[in-house]
Amino acid sequence: MQQMQQNNQQPQQGQAMLTSKNLTILEDMLNYEALNYKKLDMYARTCNDPQLKNVCNKAAQLHKQHFDMLFNYLNSHNKPAQQQQ
Repeated sequence: MQQMQQNNQQPQQGQAMLTSKNLTILEDMLNYEALNYKKLDMYARTCNDPQLKNVCNKAAQLHKQHFDMLFNYLNSHNKPAQQQQ
């Protein structure tokens, strides 16, 4: 337990650098979330059943939220080192 607390108290400086592998994973995840949002949004717009339309809209919004979270995470690591401290 103490080790977990010590790890959480480490400076944020080590988190500023993303490896190229992590960037590739983030790019894949962003593409996945964007594609699913677009698909579900299209399904919702073309659906005639109100319940199904509602399900598609909710799922689309969930993927949009995931995309936004990933994008914000990526941007938080893109700041110059002076601004992160």
